[in-house]
Parts: sequence; C-alpha cells; structure tokens
Amino acid sequence: MFTKILLAYDGSDHAKRALSTAAAVAKAFGAELHLSHAPQIETPPIVVGSFVGALDIPPTDEQVAEAGEHIANEVAGLAEGLGVSLAGRHVGRGDAATYTLKVADEIGADLIVMGRRGLGAFGALALGSVSQDIAHGAKCACMTVV
Repeated sequence: MFTKILLAYDGSDHAKRALSTAAAVAKAFGAELHLSHAPQIETPPIVVGSFVGALDIPPTDEQVAEAGEHIANEVAGLAEGLGVSLAGRHVGRGDAATYTLKVADEIGADLIVMGRRGLGAFGALALGSVSQDIAHGAKCACMTVV
C-alpha cells in the first residue's frame, strides 16, 4: 500500500511521536522512510529596560545548514533505534509546509506523516498550522499524529 513515506519533522513532541508512527508503518509495509525538515530559527527578543525589540540578524546559510544537519542526524539515530533506516534526508530552508510538499512531489511520496502541532497555540493562530497546510496541499495520503 505505501512504498515511500515522508516524515515532516520539526523536533516537537508531536513530531517525535510521528517518527515512531512513520517507522512502524514503514516496517509494516516495507516502505522507504524519508525525512523532510526546514529549520526555523527564531530571533529571540531583546529586553532593555522597558523596551522589547528583536534583532533582525538572519541566520547565515551555514547556520541553517548546521541546524538542519543536527536534526537530520538526530532523526536518523532515533529511526535506527526503531529498526528503520532513512532512505533520504531532505533539509531545506523557508516555509516548512511548502518545502515538505515540494519534497513529497520530488520523491513520489504516497504518505506524509507529521505531528499535529509543532508551534504553540498562539503561534499556530498567528501563522497558521503547518500540518493543515500540508494536508490541504498534498497529492498523497496524510497522517497527523497527536
């Protein structure tokens, strides 16, 4: 039924549970398991007296690549512990939903597995839900894990 599974991973608790589920499904169907990750590096607020601001210093491409590689290595190790090897690591930059959908198309994924929530409730309200965006834009089956 499933031959290529794409795990959309952001490091949240929901994503870690999605990894466990994706590994179990991959083992059950003998499917390839691929990772999609788009590092989201937040700029922390700066507090000086009663003024709160943020520095607009975007991370360098090297910093983004390093953060992505760190997560990819973490997921590969966790997957190995669950008895599955990653068939592909896809680490990109930008909007996580857009990147995940692009990777799903490129590899011909027939299932995308993701956590239901990555951002806090306020962040999801302000920015929208990545899992919702993926579910609406996917050309294949999607599974969200709580």
